[in-house]
Amino acid sequence: MLLMRARTPGYRRIVMPILDTRTPAAPTTRNFETMADAIMYRWSTERDVWVSNTEVEQARVYLERAGVVTSPLPDGRFLVEGAAATTLEAARLVLLGLRHVHAARRAKIR
Repeated sequence: MLLMRARTPGYRRIVMPILDTRTPAAPTTRNFETMADAIMYRWSTERDVWVSNTEVEQARVYLERAGVVTSPLPDGRFLVEGAAATTLEAARLVLLGLRHVHAARRAKIR
């Protein structure tokens, strides 16, 4: 719900439609890009890097589409394959996804 100043004193209620940002071609990629702003805002205001299982899975799918292959390990961490192979915890994996989103956005601006 969005409040807007009415011509008369007070406010009136306007119901805004819910926008579905998913497209048939890349639903998960678009979802993580949409989540990225919320995750960064939450991390900066709460000073906590907690991530949900959904955010981790969305980040993994996004990274896979970006060419970064990840695989889960039995201890809850994730193996990131490639030239700089490493093992990351869930929050660090999401941070890696956020870095890729940020780099893609910066590339679009230029």
